[in-house]
Amino acid sequence: MTTATGYITDLDYIPGFYPHMSPTAIRYAASLNRVIPPATTDNFRYLELGCGLGNSLTTLAAANPQGEFVGIDINPSHIETVDKIISAGGLNNAKAIHSDFVSLPKDIGTFEFISLHGVFSWVSPEVREQILRIAKNHLAPGGLLLVSYNAMPGWAHLQPIRGILRQYAQLRQGDTTQRIRDALNYLVFIRDKKAKYFEDNPQAAAYVDSLLKQDLRYLAHEYLNEHWTSFYFSEVAAMFHSVEMAFVGSLPIHTNFWDLCVRPEFQDLFRTTNNRLVTESHKDFCANTAFRWDIYSKQPQVIENVEDRLRLIDNLYFRAVRNDIKLPHKINLGVVSSTVQGPLYEILLATLSQDTLPLAEILSHAQLNDNVPADIIRAVDAGVAMGLFEVAAGPVPPSPENIPEHLFIPLPFNQFILRNEQLSGRPVSLACAATGTGYSLSDFDAAILYELSEAGKNNLADRVLAQLSKNERSIQKDGKPITDDKIRREVVEQACARFLSQAVPQLYRLGILESKPSS
Repeated sequence: MTTATGYITDLDYIPGFYPHMSPTAIRYAASLNRVIPPATTDNFRYLELGCGLGNSLTTLAAANPQGEFVGIDINPSHIETVDKIISAGGLNNAKAIHSDFVSLPKDIGTFEFISLHGVFSWVSPEVREQILRIAKNHLAPGGLLLVSYNAMPGWAHLQPIRGILRQYAQLRQGDTTQRIRDALNYLVFIRDKKAKYFEDNPQAAAYVDSLLKQDLRYLAHEYLNEHWTSFYFSEVAAMFHSVEMAFVGSLPIHTNFWDLCVRPEFQDLFRTTNNRLVTESHKDFCANTAFRWDIYSKQPQVIENVEDRLRLIDNLYFRAVRNDIKLPHKINLGVVSSTVQGPLYEILLATLSQDTLPLAEILSHAQLNDNVPADIIRAVDAGVAMGLFEVAAGPVPPSPENIPEHLFIPLPFNQFILRNEQLSGRPVSLACAATGTGYSLSDFDAAILYELSEAGKNNLADRVLAQLSKNERSIQKDGKPITDDKIRREVVEQACARFLSQAVPQLYRLGILESKPSS
């Protein structure tokens, strides 16, 4: 079933948490591009258009109790699920509204942040116009809007796949799940029989294999909605320009560095233009971009210099992604490979492995006195882009030498998520107030954490094994299910030991785990 605007509503979307949607990530990307982001110390407002099953909305609300989070979705089943999470998680700062985009409550007000993921490319032109009006009327001055969409030219050779899936599904009987299953089987059939399109487009032929691994709910929403469009960056920028909004950056962070997105032989092209809109378009061709997360601002305020960036930006702290990273650090971001090395990075890595610091404190570090402030900041930003450092919403304490014996999970939201999503077959995201975003772990590790928080370390492996049996969950080794009970136990015991030694200190440091009060 679809709505009057051609959007599927008889099949829920897949749940998922998207860290790019956090105020922390959006604010940092804007600041990186010399734009002052909204403050999040207290009383900010965040609107998600098309919130789906609410995993991002509720996780961010739990991680940012000082903010107000509002989700809008046209699917009543989605809103019912979000309401349950809000109630069970004790989220007094979150609200879900069942509405289309043209019928928002008149008193909904303005927001410092608006986000929409999985929406813009999948709705009709009329609904996109409604989104633009919402942006114009409900984004506060200086506010930031995050929009994701399927991008060109990356989708150029794949669009026929969407077309044949939708066309064939329309001919089939049954519900949406059955129709997408039949359409997918047909696509595999014509691929395997060497239809000329697939012979001429080997990447498209390989892409079909990736579709076979996807959740049918995702495939239905991705391919069967009546309106599906992939955009050139310039087209989206022009739409938001029409409502007086300016492009101010993108996510993931490395996409703001053209030398991390474009091979060296193309880089002279980017040195000859100061027009960011032109640069972004050229970059998409050089990188064959297929998906974008773009940030726009209403009346953006420009950061003039280093001193202003330090003075005007609050709640952005930096820390090493892990304590065991060694230099040189090599990373491949899909198009180019880069290596991080040198004395400046050695000092930054050693410092941020121990402490979580704002830029001002990093600049004042005694070992960095001989470096130009702009060079230090550039190294920190590049380190974030290349996976050395990450950004948090506040200070995170150093790793403790000793972890308390008895631990518990203080947030009701995290308790609810663990109880209901352990062994769900998908990653589990817990709210972290220290970072202002979610902390994701595997569903298997979530089961270990749940048992640890419920009854401690004693017989932990036994209780995890019982959960696996109860949920009929297999464990794999070398890509094959383990059938031998002895080996199965050994694998679980090793996983529990590894979780206790590696994950628990990090969870305790982040405040997701705390020392259990004595009764």
